Amino acid sequence: MPTADLRRYRVGVVQLSVATNRRAENLERAEKLVRAAADDDCRLVVLPEVFATALNLPKSHEIAEPVPGPLTEWLAGLARELGIWIAAGVLERSGEHVHSTAVLLDDTGELAGTARRTMVYDLEAHFITGVTGARVFDTPLGRIGFALGYDVQFPEVLRGLFAASAEIIVAPSVLLRPFAEPVRQMLLARAAENCAYVLFASATGENTLAGLTYMGRSAILRSPLAIGAYSRDFRKQQPVLAEADREEVLLSADLDLHELRRMREAAPFAADFRRSPLGLALTTATHPDGPLPDWAAAAGRDPEDASAPESTPDTPDTP
Repeated sequence: MPTADLRRYRVGVVQLSVATNRRAENLERAEKLVRAAADDDCRLVVLPEVFATALNLPKSHEIAEPVPGPLTEWLAGLARELGIWIAAGVLERSGEHVHSTAVLLDDTGELAGTARRTMVYDLEAHFITGVTGARVFDTPLGRIGFALGYDVQFPEVLRGLFAASAEIIVAPSVLLRPFAEPVRQMLLARAAENCAYVLFASATGENTLAGLTYMGRSAILRSPLAIGAYSRDFRKQQPVLAEADREEVLLSADLDLHELRRMREAAPFAADFRRSPLGLALTTATHPDGPLPDWAAAAGRDPEDASAPESTPDTPDTP
């Protein structure tokens, strides 16, 4: 049976040393860490971007595969056997295009969703295709949104997730070591500005073919702002729940969606964002291929009024 709705549960983030042209070895080591996460009672486990293949760009079309495909089925079998949700980054072939894609498997092994990376950096542009769109999925584990790799360096990409009320931002990544410290600061900002948990599953190791070193520095983060247990007063909290350096490792931490939702109900950020013309414009731009969030669809029907409704069921206008 699928997981019942949960408000508090444990998540695991796998930092994997991703080796080029070593698919079988990558899968073997990934499986060991996923099984360790299941033994630690993690209900959701996140693997890095392109965790099975790495980014061998000249051969990207050759090593990519459809979704669903063999790698998705391998992940599905693991999720089904262990009774856990798995999110992972795969290299997807779709016609003539190759995408860096995240897949989400539920605890019965069903494919619950996919999301493709939006931003593509210069060295990838001849091999990887980016898409525009914010993907957020309603699950028993909360509202899960995806930002892959390079996406986390662009706050505009994640505002579409914020507009769609994502509570957990899953970020499978394969980024380069020189950017480790700037990316860490950006991730802290993404958790704060989007009032969400961020599960950053980063590859480590080296791409010896290209002479590149992956950054590692996986982390489980949350907003530095919280709300008192028996009040509506805001307070500080530690934003870093777990963090790695460059070793291959499993991180785990407990998420509390009950407290996150209490804070969101008390804070005015979402309502103020939705009320603004800028908020509506960014939301519309990041949902071109799918339905707008209810508030944006309603606002968009009236060209004379670019504001959102005065209130929404989950986010009041005032603290």
